Amino acid sequence: MQQVLGEFIAALRQAGVAVSPVETLDALHAMQMVGVADRARLKLALGLVLAKSRQHKNLYGQLFEQYFRALGSGEDNAGGDRPEQLPAADAAGGDIAAIASPLGQLLLRDDAAGLSLAIADAARREGVRDIQVFTQKSRYSYAVLQRLGMDGLNRELNQLRGQTPGVAQQHVLALLQRRRQRLIDRVRDHVEQQYLLFAEQQGQRLQDDALQQIKLTHIDIQHYRRMTRLVQKAAKLLASQHGRRRKQARRGLLDVRKTIAANAAFDGVQFHTRWKSVRIDRPKLVAICDVSGSVSRVARFLLLFLYSLQDVLPRVRSFVFTSVLTEVTDCFRSSDVQAAVAEVLRQWGNMSTDYGRALTDLQAQLLGDIDRKTTVMMLGDARNNHGDGNVAVWQQVYRRSRRVIWLNPESRASWDSGDSIISQYAPYCSQLEPCNSLRDLTRILSRLLKYS
Repeated sequence: MQQVLGEFIAALRQAGVAVSPVETLDALHAMQMVGVADRARLKLALGLVLAKSRQHKNLYGQLFEQYFRALGSGEDNAGGDRPEQLPAADAAGGDIAAIASPLGQLLLRDDAAGLSLAIADAARREGVRDIQVFTQKSRYSYAVLQRLGMDGLNRELNQLRGQTPGVAQQHVLALLQRRRQRLIDRVRDHVEQQYLLFAEQQGQRLQDDALQQIKLTHIDIQHYRRMTRLVQKAAKLLASQHGRRRKQARRGLLDVRKTIAANAAFDGVQFHTRWKSVRIDRPKLVAICDVSGSVSRVARFLLLFLYSLQDVLPRVRSFVFTSVLTEVTDCFRSSDVQAAVAEVLRQWGNMSTDYGRALTDLQAQLLGDIDRKTTVMMLGDARNNHGDGNVAVWQQVYRRSRRVIWLNPESRASWDSGDSIISQYAPYCSQLEPCNSLRDLTRILSRLLKYS
């Protein structure tokens, strides 16, 4: 029972349903109380313990049906045949006695529950959970059948065929052959269900990992919805890590390094203790996004990220530009994420870039609000169509703000090539680095929230 539940919980976790060790113990107690005979009752009991949100309840329901159907319904006559009885031992002669293998005995007894447990155990021992692609189904099915003892059963059946058949012997042989074929079908079904439970979710995780690392400029339109989900998931994680102010007081957490240093003069005797005092505060952030054609895809995902972080960054102000700088903070607050980002890009995106004009607007609209508590973040490739970059305004931003972060979606090898003037802005940036993947965005914004 513990193995069955453990495997089911592993499938839930692989599908994205978080299950803690305490919830696992509660689920085991619930399973012991209600048993496994009544599937509807078991599904209800485990669902109360393991599924918290509506989304998780839907996933739980799907996986429960897949997993426990894979273990077998408890009825071996899946094909609709009526139960068949073996002839009496004296009528069958020594033929029944010739079937001595454990698998053959299970088939002779028509022990559906025993077969289900045997199939599940053999599949577990053969590592069917590790199946990666659907074409591996035949290989794993063969391995499970071998683990069950199919070779021994085949030898016994061949021995029966080699004997002079009587009516009873023919009946025994035909019956065992039918049950053998049903066993093969059940094993194949079990392996297929394991693929649906584990490999499909694993494939989705691998695709998610790849999307987090691939360049945002290479993301196809067909992956936007999945990327939006990943961005929101990453933003939610950051919000949970940094959303609340935390302060460890004097009697909170001992700072071992500082304590040792403070007592070096006393030969290691600890007379003076030092305590960690850390405050993670909500930063005041100004985000400025270049939404011209060359960076519009990257800007889309940063805007999605900033939209998702509104709860943890209540003082964030968002601006976009190609030439004219426009604040879009209210647009984010009044519309849902897809509508807000689409509206921003429709109205102000995909036009010719003019950093000089945008910084002139910044000086008029925003410079007076920037102070030593403000972090300014710019997303742009600094490609200015060979115009004046108005670097003096950016220098003022750097001197007035707490920190200036510039995220360039191009690789370093492309900086200062063509009409790029990134080196003119570089001296007035606290942090300047390439950012062209979701992983880059998560890492940089996590650092921003941690130290702002």
